[in-house]
Amino acid sequence: MSLADDIRKSSAIAGLSFGAVAALTPRLFAGMYGMSDDPDTRTMTRLWGTRTAVIATAVLLSEGRSEQRRLMMMTTAMSAADTILIAGAGGVPARARAMGALTSAGFAAAGAYALTL
Repeated sequence: MSLADDIRKSSAIAGLSFGAVAALTPRLFAGMYGMSDDPDTRTMTRLWGTRTAVIATAVLLSEGRSEQRRLMMMTTAMSAADTILIAGAGGVPARARAMGALTSAGFAAAGAYALTL
């Protein structure tokens, strides 16, 4: 197994865990990220968590270097876009913007690095 494979697998496991926490315990997630605990936030948190968990599962189940690389490019691009969107989100608490941007940037950076290997 190569370093790129290790990063891909580790990032996917982290994404699956992150998604599970958001989908299954949205109040806990909202509290960690400094967001309000209201029904709208819980619903959006669950949606974000489900999306992240499903994508991470697809990465874990992917076979073949070409498919794995394509999924890594897509998830890296998604994380980079998420970073920009949350960092510039108006009306979102500063802590939530910072935590969301840093989390997404971390996933984007890991993916980008793995793609260079």
